Amino acid sequence: MNCKYRPNIITLLEILEKNNLILLTMKKLLCLAVLVIACLPSIYAKNKLMKINVEPVQAAIYVNNTLMGYGYVEIVKPKKNEVAILSMECEGYKPLLTKIYGNDKRESVSYALLEDGFYRSSASSGIVNKFFTVDIDPRYYTIENGKIDSTPAWKMIHQILLNYFDEVSATDYYGGYLQTPWQYKTFNLSEKKIRNRVTIRDISTPDRVAFQIKISSEVAGSMAAKNGEFTEVDRIPKDLEPLIEELQTRIGKAHSL
Repeated sequence: MNCKYRPNIITLLEILEKNNLILLTMKKLLCLAVLVIACLPSIYAKNKLMKINVEPVQAAIYVNNTLMGYGYVEIVKPKKNEVAILSMECEGYKPLLTKIYGNDKRESVSYALLEDGFYRSSASSGIVNKFFTVDIDPRYYTIENGKIDSTPAWKMIHQILLNYFDEVSATDYYGGYLQTPWQYKTFNLSEKKIRNRVTIRDISTPDRVAFQIKISSEVAGSMAAKNGEFTEVDRIPKDLEPLIEELQTRIGKAHSL
C-alpha cells in the first residue's frame, strides 16, 4: 500500500474510536437515566408511607375500617385535604381511635393501648350463663312418705347469696324457685358495666334431690347500659368467683348437665 494513504487510515481509525467512546458514554448515561427513573416511584412512595407501631403487638390496626395488620403496619398517607381514620383494639385493652391527616409530615407514629379495668377485675368462666346441677347433701333435706322437704337447703343457699347480694328478690321454697335481682358493677379505666344475678330451681325427685343453678353475667358499654342493652359474657367479677365454689361445695356436689 502506498504510504500516502496511511495518515488518512489512522485518522479514520481515530474518528471511529472517538465515536465508539461517545456511544459507550451515551449508553452509560442512558442506563443511569433509566435506573433513576425506575427508582423515582419507590422514592416517592417511601416518602408517602407512614409506619405505625402499637403496643401490645397483638393489637389489631384498622384504617378506615379495614384491617391492615397487628402491632405494626405501613400505610400510604392520605392525600392532601384527606383524612384516614385509624383505630386499634385488643382484648383486655381500651380501644383507641385517632386520625391521620394528609399534611402530616411524620414518617412513623407509636401508640400504647391502656389496660381495660373490666378485664383486670373480672375472670373468665365457662360456667356462667348456663345451668349446672348440684346434688343436695342429705344433711339439707328429708324425705317422708315420698315428700321431699329441702327447706334447710334453701336456707343455706339464702345465707350464701346474702354474702354477695344485698337481697333475694324472689323466693318460693315450695315452688322450688329462687332468684336474686341484677347486681351492677363498674370498673376503673373502663367504660364497661357488668350485671349479674343468680337463678336456682328445684329439679328434685324421690330418687334424686338436686337443684339447678345459673349465674347470669352480662356486659354493656356505658351508652348501651343506659338503655339496658346488655349481652352475655363469659366473664364474672373476681369478687363473685368464690360464690360458684360455695354453691357447689356447701350444699352438695356439682355435675355437668
